[in-house]
Amino acid sequence: MKKIKSEAGLTLIELIIVIGMLSLLMMIVLPKIDTSNYKLIEISKNLRDDIRYIRYMAMTEGDNLRIVFQRNRYLILEGSKTVKEVRLDSNFSLYQNFRDSMVYFSYNGAPSTSGGTITVVNNDGRYTEITVVPGTGRVLFKNQINDGYRM
Repeated sequence: MKKIKSEAGLTLIELIIVIGMLSLLMMIVLPKIDTSNYKLIEISKNLRDDIRYIRYMAMTEGDNLRIVFQRNRYLILEGSKTVKEVRLDSNFSLYQNFRDSMVYFSYNGAPSTSGGTITVVNNDGRYTEITVVPGTGRVLFKNQINDGYRM
């Protein structure tokens, strides 16, 4: 019997060259992926969840937690003790209309003030809004990015 020896195939060097050429082509062809919209939604959802958490703790445990808003960060405080501090990236800002730039909740879930809206804005003028409904304290967030925020 005669053995058939095949010479077909690629050497390691040929394979590396082909992969390198494909990588260069993909870097040129594919556009840069913009993650700022994802980051805007992520920051907003985390803030919404933190507000819902302090509301839940006020209703179930009677904890006296509050969120204090600043332009580039927000703090969760219990009395004068900082429980959590969240700093925003340099290209994001918080704007809000709560009295004394803070919100806390009573035992029945109602906000301390008459409710309000927090706006998370990026440097491109895109923004999301989180609303605390007056009276009930319900925390609303539309998974929607808006354009054209005016500061």
